[in-house]
Amino acid sequence: MKKLIPYLLPLLALMLSQTGRAQQSSLFNTYSLDPLQLNIAYAGASCTEANVHYRTQWIGMKEAPKVLQLNAHSALGKSNALALRVNSQTQGILNTLQATLGYAYRFRISETAKVHLGIGVGWTQAALNAQKAVVIDANDVTLNNSNRQTANGFDSEFGAMLVGEKLKAGVSVLHLYNTNPNFSGSSTYKTLPQFNTQIAYTFNKGKKVEIEPWLLNRYTLKGDNVVEGILNIHFIKAITLGAGYRSNYGVIGLVGAKVGNIKLAYSFDYGTTKNATNMGSSHQLMLGFSMCKSAKPHKPEEKEPVVVTPTVAPVAEPVKEEAEPIAIKEEIKEEPKKEEPVKEKEDILAMMNKLAEEVVFDLNKSQLHEAGLKKLDEIAALMKRDPELVINIVGHTCNLGTAERNSLLSVRRATYVRDQLVRRGVNPLNIDRSKGVGADNALYDNDSELQAKNRTIRFESAK
Repeated sequence: MKKLIPYLLPLLALMLSQTGRAQQSSLFNTYSLDPLQLNIAYAGASCTEANVHYRTQWIGMKEAPKVLQLNAHSALGKSNALALRVNSQTQGILNTLQATLGYAYRFRISETAKVHLGIGVGWTQAALNAQKAVVIDANDVTLNNSNRQTANGFDSEFGAMLVGEKLKAGVSVLHLYNTNPNFSGSSTYKTLPQFNTQIAYTFNKGKKVEIEPWLLNRYTLKGDNVVEGILNIHFIKAITLGAGYRSNYGVIGLVGAKVGNIKLAYSFDYGTTKNATNMGSSHQLMLGFSMCKSAKPHKPEEKEPVVVTPTVAPVAEPVKEEAEPIAIKEEIKEEPKKEEPVKEKEDILAMMNKLAEEVVFDLNKSQLHEAGLKKLDEIAALMKRDPELVINIVGHTCNLGTAERNSLLSVRRATYVRDQLVRRGVNPLNIDRSKGVGADNALYDNDSELQAKNRTIRFESAK
């Protein structure tokens, strides 16, 4: 990750080199909870999710903007993702409705980071309610007809983003190319390209208290520039408190909560500078829903019970009358003892998984300490008791980190355990597969003190 720092410094310089204020697209404050607002390339970086935002802007001003936005995205395999953004805005006599379909391609550049490249194409419909206008110029054909006009247009955008376990950085261009809707008698309605740059870093990742600063720059072509920053503090991954500042405007506040798969947030911004004191405050609500796979306890595959036929001892020949009973007893005692029959496969698997409860990896590690290796000694001894037992090794992780990172880490843990068992004399043919399930199928509640015990492995029958 350190190799990326030289590339991030010019990005920060660009963000800080501009000053000024402007607004063309609505200045949402919840981009730290829903980065898809800023960058279409973020699609697929987290669980499948959908977020709805409602913003009322500059309360106190007549005909101030009101915006309703839906953002949704989902990964398709390891490299592809789709996104949908629907935006409805009312400002005075102008209403706009826009729908954008996005695609992102993702590729890994390190164990904990991916680069996302995204593109979006959209359709825009603008409606001009001329009948509500107060006409001053009688020659204004557009407003003086007292009709409601609608016009359609094409829109597009592009984004690139680095998504790491702690670092997020990206650039995006909204309205990269668009055909502006035209109304009869006028062609003044125009949307200009907007360049966004953003960077965020999470300190104390995985701790009970995480600190996440965001720095953002919005530059409108042939327009002005907005620079802002916000500092979020996340408590036990459930509560978020944030405070920030927007250049030449004022302060920003944010509070959010996560309950299961539901996210709720409220934010506001308040003009404190000379240019913004008459604008009043803006308020925003967010409701989000994530559709991560629910955690289910891992269970070995159910198999039909293996019936072990008990060994029948050979019937002894009749004892002759002259043989003394005592001699018979002594003869029986001198017979060699036979080994206990091998337990059923399900019993051995259960014993192996019981031992595996004490095989716990450190966070983000795929190698074991001495205590875990000793448990593998016992597991190897159990496997060698039944030469016909064929197993799969399943790697697990806790839910800290990204899904892609956890998926890779769980495979590495399973592969590591396989190699260690083979070193301990287990026949490689008795291990069919080494696979990982990441943080899915959690063995213990990830929100409890047992979370660390999910960083482990389990065994299942391969037949």
